[in-house]
Amino acid sequence: MTQIENVKSGSQAKVPMPEPKWIDVDGIRTRYYEAGKGEPIVFIYGGNFGTSDSASSGHTWNLNLQPLSKNFHAIAFDKIGQGFTDNPKNDDYTMQAVVNHAAGFLRAMKLPPVHLVGHSRGGYCAARLTLENHDLVRSLTLVNSGTLSPGVGTNEVVLSRPPHPKFTPECVRWVYQNYSFDPNVVTDEWVNAVLDVLNLPKYRESIAKVEGERLGAKLFLPQLARDKRETLQWINEGRLQRPVEIFWGTDDRTATLERGVEMFQMFARHDRRTQLHLINQSGHFPFREHPERFNALLARFVASHAA
Repeated sequence: MTQIENVKSGSQAKVPMPEPKWIDVDGIRTRYYEAGKGEPIVFIYGGNFGTSDSASSGHTWNLNLQPLSKNFHAIAFDKIGQGFTDNPKNDDYTMQAVVNHAAGFLRAMKLPPVHLVGHSRGGYCAARLTLENHDLVRSLTLVNSGTLSPGVGTNEVVLSRPPHPKFTPECVRWVYQNYSFDPNVVTDEWVNAVLDVLNLPKYRESIAKVEGERLGAKLFLPQLARDKRETLQWINEGRLQRPVEIFWGTDDRTATLERGVEMFQMFARHDRRTQLHLINQSGHFPFREHPERFNALLARFVASHAA
């Protein structure tokens, strides 16, 4: 099922997150947020460790977690090496380490099968996690995941050479405004949450590893390329045996609409329940540019595939 959603930008008023909690995941001290009761929805944001012009954390979902917690058990965690969660052990700055940590988090939380929501690189993580751990996942929602979709991403072109010094509010704002259709959705609250992570000593350490020692180019990206080929092969073989819902901002210059449609077709040929929501006038973050619409559609999907 494909739907094109013509909507206006949602409210960007401040929506606080719950008090953060901490849990040990295979020796990695992990920060997470949770609220509500019911069917568990677990959010995985995008990005990766060691980037000096932007930094993500569970706060990315602040417009979604509390509203959805009225009817569901909503959870967002900081991925390994990102947010306030510990960096990888033994310099394991790989996407597989991110997938393993995410699966370990679900097991450590002793959750029943969850409704997994993954954005961008978090979408790849969510899909790979599901393929490797079907017992942990009840349904899968993917949001503008250029990393998972077939083809080559355009992030490096669209976001190359920010005109502001790294680690500054101006640089962070420029990056996320270029991700977005409406630059006004990039609030001070969002920028400050990113800066809080960028200024952590442990995050600066990851930048030194990924950018300074070039572990990104020598380790992270080559392994991701190999694993992505395998992941797409598994999906094309129909191995992902879970309901899939896809959101795509139609105006995302870093993960174009054509790639979202192709990804939908990849899943839909194996499962008629697959849904695609094209969110008009939205860039890379439809859940932030149109949170009310996103939350309503996600809630409907989760309810339809509840235990």
